[in-house]
Amino acid sequence: MSQYLTMKDGFRPMQIYTIGHSNHTQEKLLNLLTQAGIEVLVDVRSNPNSRWATFANRDSLKEILESARIQYIYLGDMLGGRPSDSDSYDQQTGKADYQAIREKEYFRRGIKRILGGLRRYRVCIMCAEEDPTSCHRNLLVAESLRQAGVIVFHIRGDGRIQTDEDLWKEKVGVASNQYQLL
Repeated sequence: MSQYLTMKDGFRPMQIYTIGHSNHTQEKLLNLLTQAGIEVLVDVRSNPNSRWATFANRDSLKEILESARIQYIYLGDMLGGRPSDSDSYDQQTGKADYQAIREKEYFRRGIKRILGGLRRYRVCIMCAEEDPTSCHRNLLVAESLRQAGVIVFHIRGDGRIQTDEDLWKEKVGVASNQYQLL
């Protein structure tokens, strides 16, 4: 994976990781984060609580991460997939309108805060879903970071770290050695 982390001239592009706490155990989540060298975990859940993974509730998670020397930052109020303002939803379907959310000042502030942190730390954004292809952390937050030139990696439950290209290939059923995205 080191070919993704640096370029020939020594320039290191900004990078971010994503993870879903899913139904992992506390130990499994910590192991995935520490193996990836994560220094800061940014929680982007609108509601930072879990009925199934109670260790992932905001206060518990902050304590657990701090014991592993990982800083916890909650930005779900800025970058969550279910904002409280009604004009962030499609009036027909009731689903979150990601384009409308991207235009909100609070969302832009959250993205700027992450971009500032990427210059100093190895950062991971976290939501609940294991699969990033259906989660707002990828479809909304990471997409906005990609547009700012950030390279996105996805920490999967089985320990793999996937590039966007590998994630896409897996989703459409293409072997990893076939078809290179341009």
